[in-house]
Amino acid sequence: MGNRSWGDLTAMSERSDPSAPGLVAQESSRERRDFARSFDSLEPIFAMVRLMLDARGVGEGDAYAIEMTIEELFTNMVKYNAAGQGRIGLEIECTGNDVTCSLTDPDSERFDVNAMPDANIHLPVEQRRPGGLGIHLIRRMVDSIDYDYTGRRSRITFRKTLNRAWAEPVGATGGSLDRSGPDKSRSD
Repeated sequence: MGNRSWGDLTAMSERSDPSAPGLVAQESSRERRDFARSFDSLEPIFAMVRLMLDARGVGEGDAYAIEMTIEELFTNMVKYNAAGQGRIGLEIECTGNDVTCSLTDPDSERFDVNAMPDANIHLPVEQRRPGGLGIHLIRRMVDSIDYDYTGRRSRITFRKTLNRAWAEPVGATGGSLDRSGPDKSRSD
């Protein structure tokens, strides 16, 4: 990769309670960057997200849910507030078995994604109204979505608990990232 700038990627040692059964020491990592209010920002956003999730050893299903949720929220901020001022912030934090992501629009009207009704997916396609399906889907892919609005600043934060209880930074146990198939050493 050469001499790449890692933004403000930080890694800090965070120890779990060693007396708790099944818990191991895990690193916490966080990165925050601001992106232009443009669909062209999706490529660098995905690069940032993949870098964080791959380094953490996050499985494909969890990675898909996180990437889709970020894409849906970011594209809604761009599409429905194209005239807004300022760049949109994205912060990702991986701690233990959780990934928490926040998207912050510094100049927007209030739009609480939690106040939106679910899309009626049981209606025939020709009777459905456009909009709302993306929010409907991401609500089912993450564990929580919180909304904060203060003085024209919208902040949407979601949390995803990883399905793999053993997710940790690649190399922390000497292993390598292998997404070629199921982990046969685990018994669920």
